[in-house]
Amino acid sequence: MPGLNSSVQRYDSSTGIPKDVWTTFRANSARANVILPHAEKVFGLQTFTPRIDPTGQLWLVYSKPGTSEIKFILSCTKGPLDKYPLFIVPTDPIAELTPELLKSPMEVLCNMLLNEPGFRKQRVFSVFSVKPVTEAFVLAWETLAKIRRHEEPYYDALFTMCTKDTLVSQQRAAPPSQDVVLAPRFAVEQDVEKMAVLCHRFAATSVCLFLHSFSAMKKAREEAKLMIANKQVWVLEIQKPNEEPDIASIVAVTRKSKDVAAITKVYTPEEWRGRRCAERLVRYVCTELLEKYEQVVLYVGVENDARRVYDRVGFKGLSEGAPAIDGVENWLEIGFDQAKVELGHW
Repeated sequence: MPGLNSSVQRYDSSTGIPKDVWTTFRANSARANVILPHAEKVFGLQTFTPRIDPTGQLWLVYSKPGTSEIKFILSCTKGPLDKYPLFIVPTDPIAELTPELLKSPMEVLCNMLLNEPGFRKQRVFSVFSVKPVTEAFVLAWETLAKIRRHEEPYYDALFTMCTKDTLVSQQRAAPPSQDVVLAPRFAVEQDVEKMAVLCHRFAATSVCLFLHSFSAMKKAREEAKLMIANKQVWVLEIQKPNEEPDIASIVAVTRKSKDVAAITKVYTPEEWRGRRCAERLVRYVCTELLEKYEQVVLYVGVENDARRVYDRVGFKGLSEGAPAIDGVENWLEIGFDQAKVELGHW
C-alpha cells in the first residue's frame, strides 16, 4: 500500500511545474500571490532584472490521497536577495481547514522536506499561510524537526483586496499646506539612497529584523535598486518652497500575476506622518493598477493602524465590526528559534 508521501509531488527548476499545478495556481491567484509571481519569474514567464537564479527553488504539491485533487502547494524558494519563508497555499475554503484535516498533510509535507536530498532543516526560518495551516505546520515541524517556534509570531495579518467596484475615488483633498507640492511617480535611479534608508526603516518594524544586521544598509540598497530597476515602487514626492524635494511615502508592488497585483511595502517616514501621504499614494497606485489587474491585494497587521488607511482607499473587511467577507482571511507568519535557523528576507 503506497505511503502518504505518494500524495506529494516535488518540482524544481529542472523538472518544471506541470500544467495542472499552474492551473491551480491561477485558479487561486489571490491566495497564491506569495508563490505564483516568483514561480513565473523563475521559469521566464515574467521579465525580471536580473534573471532569478534557478537553483534552490523547490515546490511541494499535496493532493488528496488517491486523487489528483490538489489541496496544498508549498514553496521553499529564494529570491534575488535571500531565502524566502516557506509559503503554503491551500485550495479549500478556510472554514474547512480544521486541525483534524490539516494534521496529516502537514506532517507529510514536513517529512518530504526533511527527506529532500541536501535539505537542511535550518533552512526553515519561518512559515506563512492562512492561520490554521501555519499553526498545523508549526506543530508538525516542532515535533519532526525538533526546532521550537519563536515565542512571538512574526506577522499576524489580514489578507484583503481592492477592486474597481470597491475603490474609493480620490477626493479633492487639500495638500498638507497651501505651499506644498505633492507628486506621485515611479521611483528612479536618483532615489536609490533615500529608498535604501526607507527600506531599512521599514524592515526595522518587523519582529524578525531581516535587514537589521551587519550588512543591513547594503542589503537595503540592493533591494531599492532592484525595485527601481523593475519599476516596482512608487514614491510620493513632496516639496516645500525653496527646499529640496523629499520622499513622503513609498508603495512597492513586487508581486504580480495575470489578474492580481500585490502591494508588498508601504512606508511613510515619521516626519511626514499625519498628512495622509500613504493614503494618497496607495489610492493612486491602486487606481493605476486596476486599469490592468482585476484586484489589488495586500496584508496588513491585525493591530496596525494602517488598516484605517486601506479601508478608506477601498480594501475590503477592514472597518470596525465589518462582517466576514469571502477572501478576507487571517494569515500568520511564525518563525523558529533564531539560534537554530538561518534567517532570510522577504
